[in-house]
Amino acid sequence: MGVADEPIGLTIKIREFEHTVLNADNSISRFDPRGRVTVRNMSRRVSIWDAEMEPNSPNRSTLGTDSFQIGQLDPLGEWEKEFIIKDLDVPMLSVSEVVDTCYERSGINKAFVFGHSMPVEFTITLRNRSGGKISDIVVTKTIPPAFKGVEPQNIPIGMMEYDQQAGKVVWTIKELEPERVAILLVRATLTADDSTPVQTGKLNVTYNIPNLSRSRLMPIMRGVTECEVNIEKTEDSTRRGIWRCNATLKNTSDFPIRIERIQVVMTAPDSRVLFEGTLDHKLEPGEFWGYEFDTKEENPEFDIVAFYRVEASIVQSLVGTVEKEEASVPVLRIECNKTVRPSELPAWEPSPVAISLEAKNIGTSNFNEVTFFDTIPAGFDAPDKVQVQVWIEEKPITQKIKVTVRPKKRDSPTERVVTIHVTDLFERQVAVEPGEQMIVKYTTIARTPEPEQEHILPLTVEANTFPPGPAASATLLALTAPTLKVEKAFRKLHKTRTVSPGPNKGELTVTLTFINMSESSLARPKLWDLIPPSFEYVAVPEEIPEPNIREAENGIIVSWSPPILKSQERFIGKYIYRHKSDTPPSGS
Repeated sequence: MGVADEPIGLTIKIREFEHTVLNADNSISRFDPRGRVTVRNMSRRVSIWDAEMEPNSPNRSTLGTDSFQIGQLDPLGEWEKEFIIKDLDVPMLSVSEVVDTCYERSGINKAFVFGHSMPVEFTITLRNRSGGKISDIVVTKTIPPAFKGVEPQNIPIGMMEYDQQAGKVVWTIKELEPERVAILLVRATLTADDSTPVQTGKLNVTYNIPNLSRSRLMPIMRGVTECEVNIEKTEDSTRRGIWRCNATLKNTSDFPIRIERIQVVMTAPDSRVLFEGTLDHKLEPGEFWGYEFDTKEENPEFDIVAFYRVEASIVQSLVGTVEKEEASVPVLRIECNKTVRPSELPAWEPSPVAISLEAKNIGTSNFNEVTFFDTIPAGFDAPDKVQVQVWIEEKPITQKIKVTVRPKKRDSPTERVVTIHVTDLFERQVAVEPGEQMIVKYTTIARTPEPEQEHILPLTVEANTFPPGPAASATLLALTAPTLKVEKAFRKLHKTRTVSPGPNKGELTVTLTFINMSESSLARPKLWDLIPPSFEYVAVPEEIPEPNIREAENGIIVSWSPPILKSQERFIGKYIYRHKSDTPPSGS
């Protein structure tokens, strides 16, 4: 039997303890179920002799099933034995804690972002899986000083107090019903000012479960205590030689006893068993058992031989403790760099420019995705996906790379942003770990860079973990971004003009030779000649590029615009013209 309070008499107190240590991820790192059995004589006047405790079979304790010899238990004396509970691996109260570093987003976020104020939520969950009520639950959550604005969001059961000075949230529950789940939410904010992982504080839980023995111990006691045997014999007044006999066994102790077997034995004039019975008879203190019989023996003598055990009240209880290690939450932090080769370009010359982008993990959280927002000047060709190469340290990355360009138009008059998004690194087990860097390389073409220009090439990089919360970012602005200079160009164009007779009478052929005497190419040069007002344009010789013809106030302008004229390159243009007076009559 199990009772809540220790009664007066003989008690067997089975007090069990289960101590659980949880890792930061709520897995059990250590589970230690133990117990102590204490036999105590609560009487102030009566002893027990030849006491022994016999554990029941089966049980889960290391006590086994062999009896323990206790010996004599004096008044208020006690005997105890410790044991370990076998074949258990989980506690009766399930405890878990989840720290979400950005509860405003879906999923459980598991990283802080350097310099970013993060909305943090602690979720503490209790589940009673004992099958009975769990009482006196005390949850103590330590909140480190770095967390600000600590505020509970709900108190579904029990009471909650927050001691700001001590940095502790104390949640007490008087009783938790079987299979009941209780959840406490506590919110706060935190801004990580360096890359050191943030400690989220320890969690401790204590609880009691009355009338429960996980060891399944229900021992019994054996021993001798004070009992009084009374023998009465009276000769029958109506029948001479017939004796009326009465044998009684009285419990004169302070303990209940249970008679298991009893004999009434004739000791004189001969020896024989008059009564023998296997009983299961309980005698409370002061109660007695008796047996009456008649005998013809002259002056009979007899005695009682009783086999009994001392009844003990069993008091069971379980005390549980749970210690959860504080979680160490990493910090997401990134720095970026960009190099451009060469750093100077010749004017007007189409030139390749090698771009190298770097995103270094200087935090303590792995990167699952990295996004580069790279800016290239107007007039530079943007790369496509095939031209972009990505590495983590020396390991090439070839999948889950997305490249977009805005604006899409190739000849946009404004600078363009090349976005390179590398995703899902965790599922490929190639995350950017702390201290590592992701490198992106591609080549752009400066089509016709104008001289004496200086292009600032900013870069922004963002990194995130999984599930994604706010991204960590780094930016190269005007003072830190690389620059690309275009050399000063000294342009010199040499022109030679010769006139010779044309193919028909009155016509003249003009041959123009243009030589680029500059040190650099000329993009889209305007090569032209003027036909005087009294003359008119006729045609160009065969296999000569057709010029543009435009009338002006001072004559007719004949011009060519080749795409490029490289240094020391020649361009030859020809055309035929004649005097207006030599124009054949219409229809001739």
